Amino acid sequence: MKFAILGVLSVLMVSAITTPTLGVEIAADRGENSTVVRYQLRPFNLVYLAYQGYFRDQGIPGYSAFLAAYEAGRVSAEELVQSAVKKNKVSPEAATDRGYLRAVKSYIESLRKD
Repeated sequence: MKFAILGVLSVLMVSAITTPTLGVEIAADRGENSTVVRYQLRPFNLVYLAYQGYFRDQGIPGYSAFLAAYEAGRVSAEELVQSAVKKNKVSPEAATDRGYLRAVKSYIESLRKD
């Protein structure tokens, strides 16, 4: 009984440590009388969600099909960011931010190498 409890606690500890948190940056855009808060996923988290199939409804496949589609040119970093904009996961400005797009491409490339 002690070993079962110890085993369960060990698994919970390891899963809590290894579970990635979604990186979110918040940007406040203050207008005349209103405040709009935009949430923006970090590029790594965006690619991770895409790899897990989060954007399937946007036509972006998941897992190895995602990497194959990227390699074949059927999916691009720009399309991924546009899909995230449509799902309100990144701000529309991310679609034209060269640094953000470059980081997304870099993370996709690093997945392909693993």
